[in-house]
Amino acid sequence: MSMDIPQQEVLTLLRQCHLFRRLSDEQLLRVMTYWQALFYEEGLALYEEGQDATAFFLIFSGRVRLSHQRGNDEEVTYLEEGDYFGEEALSPTPLARRATATAAAPLIVLRLEGADYLALVREFPDLSPAFRLILNSYLLASRLRLPWRSPREVVRYVARRHPFFLFLRIALPAVVTGALVGLFAFLTIVVWHGALLPTLLLILSLVGGLGWLAWSAVDWSNDYVIITNRRVVLLERVILLYESRQEVPLEAILADEVQTDQIGRFLNYGSLIVRTYTGQLILDRLAEPQLVLNLLEEQRDRARRGRRRAQRAAIEATIRSRLGLPTGPSSSSSEAPPEETSPPPPSSTQRLGQTLARLFMLREEVGDTIVYRTHWAILLAKTAPPTLALLVDVALGWLILSQRLPLPSRLGWIVLVLGVPALALWWLYQYVDWRNDRYIITPDMIIDVYKKPLGTEEKRSAPLRNIQTIEYARKTIIHLLLNFGTVYIRVGDTQFTFDDVYNPSEVQRELFQRLVAVKQREEQRAEQTQREQLAEWIELYHRMVSSHPPAESEPKPPAGTESG
Repeated sequence: MSMDIPQQEVLTLLRQCHLFRRLSDEQLLRVMTYWQALFYEEGLALYEEGQDATAFFLIFSGRVRLSHQRGNDEEVTYLEEGDYFGEEALSPTPLARRATATAAAPLIVLRLEGADYLALVREFPDLSPAFRLILNSYLLASRLRLPWRSPREVVRYVARRHPFFLFLRIALPAVVTGALVGLFAFLTIVVWHGALLPTLLLILSLVGGLGWLAWSAVDWSNDYVIITNRRVVLLERVILLYESRQEVPLEAILADEVQTDQIGRFLNYGSLIVRTYTGQLILDRLAEPQLVLNLLEEQRDRARRGRRRAQRAAIEATIRSRLGLPTGPSSSSSEAPPEETSPPPPSSTQRLGQTLARLFMLREEVGDTIVYRTHWAILLAKTAPPTLALLVDVALGWLILSQRLPLPSRLGWIVLVLGVPALALWWLYQYVDWRNDRYIITPDMIIDVYKKPLGTEEKRSAPLRNIQTIEYARKTIIHLLLNFGTVYIRVGDTQFTFDDVYNPSEVQRELFQRLVAVKQREEQRAEQTQREQLAEWIELYHRMVSSHPPAESEPKPPAGTESG
């Protein structure tokens, strides 16, 4: 249903969107003419997955539910005021919708038809890079699985490094492969006329070179920069060698800036530097770095505006309650996005690892506290020497007692009686040493516990709210195959490490969720205190005004007159 919206409110919405940061207010007034305001009742579908994409949307008010089928699973994302969707309509070639969009609450959107979009970028060519950026990001995000993302977390930007660095990665293997193939082809055809050895070398150089080229391209494609409405994430992976995920919550970002050089300015790439209290996260070699910076700054601004809106609404509700006034309409349950959920069910390849993790109790949950231990591979490494020594001791004793070795039988009994208990105690010591090292997450704290059996105990702790960055790494092929690694947690000037924990990406996800929950609880407590104090002042003022109304002042007589 078409409707009219105050021009100033639309102008404010466009001014806040990173897509239009380069335009003046006069230009934005012109941009407004290309959009049509529409109203949708809750539950109505704006479009369905598989339909031809004909329009791009910007949410003026309300909430949109985007659902996307991935095999037997359904991925759901909720978008709110200021978000855009329907990026398929921005493609120069026709695309089908990759998700179903439904009004999750009474909804007002600004609709931009595909033909109007083409006219808009013709009139304002500076808008084309920004729209192309979000289109490429959307298409890439729709192909990725991000199991660590929660239903309330919306991916705003996904990109690989600039394609120029893909060219640099494949240039060396292409040159080397071309040179070797040319050399062995010349030897095979011209010099030795099809001899076996140069032919085999030609085939090996061709296959090896193509494999090297493919590996270089895949290695480039495995690194991603992701910005959500909650955090900035850097994913890096080297096939069979290394995997890492670094992330910074939006609340921890103090400043961000773009750095580039002469070549970067010519090819339009650069590095986005995200600074926190304790360091920086470098998102290097990004295309259109200034546009990415605009997008990140918009997310930070929106997070601050969202907190202020929620605080004002809560203050109003508290004051109404104190004064006995009727409360405003509360949002229905259908408007609210779902609560945080657990990650998707594991695949068949993950079930064996999870079974072993449960068997060795690598993760225990006691109430609201989660306890992690190092991976069972570390236990096997610790107990391998005493286990091997115990087997050798038993075998030696048996050989002596069975007269297979020309030694006195009493020596066999000595070996068994003295050696087995001593080696068993050594094995038990290593097991207890492994079990005593724990990494604990409570609702408010993270705790490292390192304890030696019959020795010293070292215990470090820090509040969750002070966490600045969280990252993990799996550094060798063994770590990748057995799915364990180290989680690095920066707290102030101190770095905590959860060493060799099973499924470090899941540990990182749980840490981040606990961090978000702590910050939300603290904000709610602080805001509740302020609301109660403000409501108390207003209630006292209301009582004073009600019990002592101001006296009406009598009109003064006109000048020059006397009262009789």
